[in-house]
Amino acid sequence: MRSFGLITNNKLLGKLSIDQLKEFIPSFKEIYLKKKEIAFSPGIYPNDIFLVTKGRIKVFLTYPDGKEFILTILDTGDIFCGHTRAFGQALEDSVILLVPLEAFQEMLLRYPELMYGLVRVLGDALKHSLDVIERMVFMEAKIRLANLLYQWALNRGVHQDEGILVPTGLTREELAYLIGTTRQTLATLIKDFEAQKIIKVSKKSIFVKDLEALKKVIFQMSL
Repeated sequence: MRSFGLITNNKLLGKLSIDQLKEFIPSFKEIYLKKKEIAFSPGIYPNDIFLVTKGRIKVFLTYPDGKEFILTILDTGDIFCGHTRAFGQALEDSVILLVPLEAFQEMLLRYPELMYGLVRVLGDALKHSLDVIERMVFMEAKIRLANLLYQWALNRGVHQDEGILVPTGLTREELAYLIGTTRQTLATLIKDFEAQKIIKVSKKSIFVKDLEALKKVIFQMSL
C-alpha cells in the first residue's frame, strides 16, 4: 500500500501506531483519482468509510436541472461516510482509502481512544453543516463569501508574500454554488473585494491580503 504512511496524517487513524493498524490493512482499499474524476456516488460504497490520504474532494448534491449544491470540501486527513446521497469529485489528483465499516467498528472496540477522535471529527462535521445552513439562510451573499474566505484562510491558508494563499480548486460557477448565489453576483463581489484590496484572485487560487477587513465585513454587516 503505497500511501500507508499517509494514514498517520489522518485526523482519526493517526492516533494509532503502525503496528496497531497492520492487521487491518488487508481490508483497506486505495483508490487513486485524477483531477475531476468521480470518487463516489450514492449507493456505491454503502458499507465503507472514506479517508482522504492525499488531495481534496468536493462533496456535492446534483439535481435533474444540472445544478449542484456543494456540501463541503474534504481535505487531506478528513473522513467521510460512504452511506450518503452525495457525490464526491477530486479537485486535484487524490487518493482515498476505503475502510470497511466492520473493520472500522472493530478498531473502535479494540482501541477505545479512537472514540475521542471520532467525537471531534463528528463535531467538526456538525459545525460545518450548521455553518452551511447559517450562511444560506441568514447571511447576505457578500457576508457568505467573506465568511467562507475567512474560514478557508484560517484553516487551510498558506502564508506567502502576496497574502494568505487559499487554493480553492473550484471554478467560479462552483464557488457561486457554494455560497448560494449566481456567477454574476459572485463576479461583482470579487471585484468589490479586489478594489478594496482585501483579496487578489489568480486562476483557481485566492490571496487574502487583509484578513481583518474580511472579518469586519462579516461582523459589521451581521449587526
